[in-house]
Amino acid sequence: MIKNNRPRIYSKFEINSILFYATMILFIPLVLVFTFVFNIEYSFDVKIFLLYLLAVTTVITLIGLSIILLKRDKMKRHVKATYISEFYYLVTISIFGVLGVIVLYNYLGGPQNFIPNIFVILLVLFVYILLRLGRKYFNLKYTKKK
Repeated sequence: MIKNNRPRIYSKFEINSILFYATMILFIPLVLVFTFVFNIEYSFDVKIFLLYLLAVTTVITLIGLSIILLKRDKMKRHVKATYISEFYYLVTISIFGVLGVIVLYNYLGGPQNFIPNIFVILLVLFVYILLRLGRKYFNLKYTKKK
């Protein structure tokens, strides 16, 4: 007899869509982390750089979305029981995304004393979202005894 409460297994298309959307949402903060390391704010105007980065992100999003939609039928036929490596990618992108949001806040001239508050709130929000996504879509069991 088949259990009614077994977890649903999602196709590679659905998982890749989640990863692509998360990457594109966090693309600007990801780039800002690396620009902060190389002190780009002394070489370029940050607001002009952000405008160009937004344009590049829009173009990459449109190209990637069209590629994902073109390969949808092929990816819907591929299924794995768990997507652990994809989840680790999502965690890595999220970590750098949180750091990038803090860098963006710093670039836009926010007060420095609020950075720890924003960091804690973003960290809690991202951990909650990652736990929910991991349990539902990536079929990861955090509290399962082996």
